[in-house]
Amino acid sequence: MSKRNQKGVSTEDAVKMTKEQEDIAKYIRFNCPTATTMFEGNEVHYFSGNKAVDTLWESKYGNKAKKDAMFKTRDDCFHYICELNSKQLFFRAKKLVAKKKENKDKGNDSSAEVTKSPKGVVEKRNKKAKEEETATEAEGDEKEVKKDEKKDEEKKKKKVKLLVHEVQAFVDDKDVYVWVFDPTPLMKKIIGVLMLVGTIVGCLFPLWPVWLRQGVYYVSITGIGCFAAIIVTAILRTILFGIIYAVTFGKHKLWVLPNLTEDCGVLESFQPWYTYEYVGDEKKEAKKDKKDKKSKKEKDSDAEEEEQDHIAAEQEQKEEEDDDAEKNSQASTDDNYEKIEDEEISAPPSPSDDAPRKRRPAKV
Repeated sequence: MSKRNQKGVSTEDAVKMTKEQEDIAKYIRFNCPTATTMFEGNEVHYFSGNKAVDTLWESKYGNKAKKDAMFKTRDDCFHYICELNSKQLFFRAKKLVAKKKENKDKGNDSSAEVTKSPKGVVEKRNKKAKEEETATEAEGDEKEVKKDEKKDEEKKKKKVKLLVHEVQAFVDDKDVYVWVFDPTPLMKKIIGVLMLVGTIVGCLFPLWPVWLRQGVYYVSITGIGCFAAIIVTAILRTILFGIIYAVTFGKHKLWVLPNLTEDCGVLESFQPWYTYEYVGDEKKEAKKDKKDKKSKKEKDSDAEEEEQDHIAAEQEQKEEEDDDAEKNSQASTDDNYEKIEDEEISAPPSPSDDAPRKRRPAKV
């Protein structure tokens, strides 16, 4: 009994295709742009519906046909892919993309920092100076960091999750479809046949004629000699570089065949023949730059310390002036109170103490 799908049609009948359908399906499979992801533990290739229709329309079967085109309109391509969908060559899926987690650090902005004391101002300046120094030192490593970031970005692609769609119908849109049809290309078949024939012929080496065995022997000796010559050349060029570098105290750098041990092609390994570099003046300039940087750092640190001492002295003077003003105000008030207490208070004379006064006669 053959397995049947929901519509009651056997899967064997559904997968059967004509030669024409198989050729067109192979063309779409290997020419339509696809992406890879993991689906149920297996690596699968998926594509979008509109790109599949565009690929078939712009092929020799459609718009670019020389004589009679098989598909005269883009709708014909769409309907033909719908027929391929009924053959269960691919299935419709839902594409889910993981959300990006944005880590926002709040409250760590340098603009939000408020320093009331002058020491905070000096600390800010010190931080700025240190940041400038680190920036100047990291200028040479910025390119390498950028390259590493690009590699990391390429590795950290968007994680895509696929789910089987409820409605299995082909739509000329950005909906995603996963390939089930995965034929073996002709080139892989040829390579597999050649590998199989090579292993069989190698196993039959004792049955080879004498002239063929001698030819293989000489070819193998030549290959081993070339490999040994490359290894010896790599060792000798390293020794030569070390001798020149040691005798000239690192001023002269000479590499013979610099790309011999690099990851490149066969011809590129022997190009260029040599590279020469003189670094005497560059070292002096680098030393001068380092000395200048050190002197600048020392001057900046001295100036910052002087500013800090000056600001601290001004604070002390202000505090002393405030204390003196408070003491003077208190002293003046105390003196006033003492003067008022020392003064003699005179009471009005009583009538008993003085002589009796005569009254004037009243005028009538």
